[in-house]
Amino acid sequence: MGDRLTSIRGAAWKGFLRWAEDFAYDVSGLPMALRHIGKGQTSENIPPADYLHRFYAAQYWRLPMGPLKAAVSAVTWPLALGVATTIFTSRNGKLIAARSGVSVGKQVMGQVEMAARHAIAPFWYYMFELHLPERKKQAALYLTAHETIGPAYSLLQPQPGADGMDDKIWFAEHCHVSGVRAVPVLMHFSGGERQPLKGGSDVLPESDLFVKPRSGSGGHRMERWDYQGDGRYRNAFGDVLSRDELMDKLARQSLKDDYLVQPRLANHPELDDISNGALATVRLLTCRNEQGRAEATNAAFRMAIGNSVVDNFHQGGLATAVDLETGRIGIASDIGIRPDVGWRDTHPVSGATFAGRILPHWRDVMDLAVRTHEAFPHRIVVGWDVAMLKDGACIIEGNGKPDLDIHQRAERGPLGQSRISTLLAFNVQEALKAGKA
Repeated sequence: MGDRLTSIRGAAWKGFLRWAEDFAYDVSGLPMALRHIGKGQTSENIPPADYLHRFYAAQYWRLPMGPLKAAVSAVTWPLALGVATTIFTSRNGKLIAARSGVSVGKQVMGQVEMAARHAIAPFWYYMFELHLPERKKQAALYLTAHETIGPAYSLLQPQPGADGMDDKIWFAEHCHVSGVRAVPVLMHFSGGERQPLKGGSDVLPESDLFVKPRSGSGGHRMERWDYQGDGRYRNAFGDVLSRDELMDKLARQSLKDDYLVQPRLANHPELDDISNGALATVRLLTCRNEQGRAEATNAAFRMAIGNSVVDNFHQGGLATAVDLETGRIGIASDIGIRPDVGWRDTHPVSGATFAGRILPHWRDVMDLAVRTHEAFPHRIVVGWDVAMLKDGACIIEGNGKPDLDIHQRAERGPLGQSRISTLLAFNVQEALKAGKA
């Protein structure tokens, strides 16, 4: 009974910590809204980061219940900040102090300052290494999800029904029709049954498979099933199922959410020694430029570590910046909210050196992402996940609201003066002129 009670208390405490982190994240945008209140956002010749900050501030007050939300946030912000600062300092403080010479006390004060002046929550303080003096000087140039995934991306989204990028079945079919190489969908399960699928299969193929929800992102609820021969498949936990048993399992799962079966793709052989067997991908950001054409602006290469079957950055994977001209990668790190990994030039499992390598098929990767964006004419900005296979590049999926954290972390600096910031500000301004706000 005692052990069970302890377990319940532990789960409750972890749940509270997750809630506290999310709550701090939600209310931490208030200082930015206050700092830029009353500032115009349509004037020309202001830095793109300033423009996006001002746009966020203007939109904050226009939200339904905006003043009430601000009042509630003003009351809860100190509490949320205190809880978040405690959580992230306890995780990072001592080791960061040992590495950088910045004391734990100064880290605490730094988190409060960044939150109060720039709406940068403790989550981002450690991710962007703002304890370092050179990073702190650039704090105003960082773009957070407040401005991007929030108002900016919302304004730039196409009209409902313009395309089905978030639907993996629609996406695969559209890419096929458009002549774009993308991972196909082999089977679709919904409502407890296998559903008819254009170009799909009646039975699971005798090959390695990847199972994922029809909608969703971030690597959640995805499974890899490796073919063992004799009609049997094995997952990462060692479970072995027959073809019929696996199909029954997927049918049961689909009672709550639609599930898809896709072929498991294999990395280019040059990437085998810096992978745990999971597919390594490039997150390549494209945005429409002043001429209305898709332009590649940033790229990050991701590697899975541990037992993860996905390379998602927010699921503990490593990421490194990619030089757009050459495809050369550098040192890598995880998301940075725990200090264990740090920055490294070798893979933590294989020990293979990756810093300085040139990714295979790089020109193909770049061309494919830009060409795929042109097949989605209503999209302004997209984050493409692109795999490098033995015989070329392949699109895995497109993200209509791409997170910029991975690029600012991997590039070890803000994007506020970069090309993507300039293009986002330009497109927001054009949308406002067109009366889309």
